[in-house]
Amino acid sequence: MQRFFRPALSPRAFRTVLGLAATLSTLGALGCTAFNPAFVNLLGGDIATSLATIPNPPGHVVVAFVNNAEIAEALVGQVEDGLMDFTADELANLHPRVRLRVRITFVDGTFQTVEMISGSRNFVDATFDAEAIPDLNQNDLTNIVVQCDVAQVGLEPGSNIEVFIPVQQQGFQLVETQNDGGSVTTDFQPREAFAPQFWPLATDDVDDDGNIILRRNIDARDQLTATTNVVCGSVVAINMNGVLSVPFQITNDQPSFDQDDAQTVASIGGRYEFRVSVR
Repeated sequence: MQRFFRPALSPRAFRTVLGLAATLSTLGALGCTAFNPAFVNLLGGDIATSLATIPNPPGHVVVAFVNNAEIAEALVGQVEDGLMDFTADELANLHPRVRLRVRITFVDGTFQTVEMISGSRNFVDATFDAEAIPDLNQNDLTNIVVQCDVAQVGLEPGSNIEVFIPVQQQGFQLVETQNDGGSVTTDFQPREAFAPQFWPLATDDVDDDGNIILRRNIDARDQLTATTNVVCGSVVAINMNGVLSVPFQITNDQPSFDQDDAQTVASIGGRYEFRVSVR
């Protein structure tokens, strides 16, 4: 059976709902819920218009992706050097472009998979703007409404959370060269170049005792885990925090790294944490 699914609210309207969610218990005493006419009438304005078209029975759950991640200053400077000119307001509101596939499973065993996308679409080195368009031209989808009853909300099995890296990265490799006199010199030489693209985020490698073997993008304690037994009328918010960054390991004026340095390669894309709140 096809489940009800639609984009939920504009970002402004969603922030208002999230802020008011904590008052629902008080409104419950008045016979109001987040989606019935009494609650809509209390809000008024554009949010009332957004909610007024949502049918009341049998109830709904809002699932939202809240992208609070920031961008490293060195990376912002690199993009600006590529002839991208940001206004002060744009700089203050830059967020990494992030996408993830969310699976919403219902109590009857059916499920709905949605790709959620958030972040700045114009944050890319202008030199590679044309090549990056296919990855950056999707519309934002940060919150949706589904019908009850929801059994679980989590990351689509087998999928990755991806962050868009807006600059070219140059890989280097340490190479030994024998000179005419027979002496050997060792220096870094360029190898593979990585154009701007979405980069999958990975969880730290740990041993059986939970000790970190290789530090990647997400601590095992901060990864996105499934939320179960979601009560009808809830707002399930997936909150992402962290910093988008790339290494400037070999040269200071270009994103670069030693392709044989496992730790540096594993850190590409930055460091993040995920928290799920249910209200």
